[in-house]
Amino acid sequence: METSNQCARCGAGRMHVWTELSDEEREVVKRLPASADYSLEVRQNTHRWCPRCWYEERSGSQNA
Repeated sequence: METSNQCARCGAGRMHVWTELSDEEREVVKRLPASADYSLEVRQNTHRWCPRCWYEERSGSQNA
């Protein structure tokens, strides 16, 4: 199945990897609930975020 770049929650935003986020967006990401379950390093390498609704997606790979 093909991985979508569209947000699964809001459907309008595009999912971003860590390197695509601005400094301000990275500060928001550091405060999201998943920070309690995953280290920042793991999240930087395997998660994607929607900067519109802040949905966080866990994935197995990052192509950045």
